[in-house]
Amino acid sequence: MNLLAVFGYLNLIFLGIDELTLVLTADKTLIKGLTDWQSKAESMIAEFSRLASLERIFGMKKDLEGNPPQGYKTAYQYGDNPFYFAVAYHPSSPNMGIIVKFSAHSWAVYCQRGQTDIKRLLLSVQSKSYHTRLSRVDFTVDYQNWDMTVDGIYQNLINGRLEIRDHKNQANHSEIGAYEINGKSSTFYIGSRKEGSRLFMRIYDKRAEQLEKKGFRLQEAMNTESWVRFEAVFRRDYAHQLTDIIMRTEEEKLADLIANKVSEKYRFYDLESGKYTDFTTALLEKAEGVFPRLRLESPRDNDFARSLKHLVTGSGLFPTLYKCDDIWGNGSAKELLKCLHDIYKNGYAPNDDVRLWLKKHKSTLEKQSFRDDIELLKLS
Repeated sequence: MNLLAVFGYLNLIFLGIDELTLVLTADKTLIKGLTDWQSKAESMIAEFSRLASLERIFGMKKDLEGNPPQGYKTAYQYGDNPFYFAVAYHPSSPNMGIIVKFSAHSWAVYCQRGQTDIKRLLLSVQSKSYHTRLSRVDFTVDYQNWDMTVDGIYQNLINGRLEIRDHKNQANHSEIGAYEINGKSSTFYIGSRKEGSRLFMRIYDKRAEQLEKKGFRLQEAMNTESWVRFEAVFRRDYAHQLTDIIMRTEEEKLADLIANKVSEKYRFYDLESGKYTDFTTALLEKAEGVFPRLRLESPRDNDFARSLKHLVTGSGLFPTLYKCDDIWGNGSAKELLKCLHDIYKNGYAPNDDVRLWLKKHKSTLEKQSFRDDIELLKLS
């Protein structure tokens, strides 16, 4: 007999956001050396803090008492709170921009106290002083009081009874790693958690975690019979794309968006029955609406974007423009660019390598947005 039915618990699904990280970047052409960058960084933080109402919601700005986000040095917190929240930059690295890191607890408190959500935050902090984008966002699907266990899902995956598929019905062959105690898993990962990865999923026993750590959702955990969390972590290119998608999504559709994006990448298929599992079917029913798919171009089709980035970071073009303006005054670099364009239009002839490249890539790149590549260039 199903114990959930005996005790009268209802099968529930909750969709949400666990933690997120924002990056603020400035126009590098306006930064004149490291001293100027530190001043610019502090002014960007002040602007973001004002727009995000950080001091009203969390408390007064002060030096961070814990460890700064990895790779960053100058870091601040707001107020004295029982959660991690940090705004930081590196004085010697303008390319890293400003990082704003919300833990799961701080994000929950920010939303509750500020009566806000991720779309309102992104819209509220837009500024002419910097560009804002997500570098990480964790979408969560909480299954409360379902007749399933983390170890049961894990065992079925490694034994070949379950298969993970995407929206194209293609199998996901990512590595699966688990933390096991006495032969049972209460947490496992799908995909790589290394810094360079764009996507991975963590599936774990949220009820056990909250009971063990006495977390900020302890009371909720105590009121459930079971609580399994599916947590999809979107980083880098995927998080950048989600920034724009979220800002274009109606607030009442944000839960639909979360269901859509998780089920776009992770659908659990029962190979014995030839059907999706009941928990995937339930998620698909909540994934209403049409949203842009997350794109991941092959390295070959990113050649054009890499060529653009090389112009900025590796060709010596920008140092030459800077020298030009410094010696002959502002405006001379613009004149130099016009001269280079005239030389290109009147004297350049493509070689065989260029023609071969166009033959291979033109049809694919024509389907992509030129403006997207320009935007990526600004953020590189």
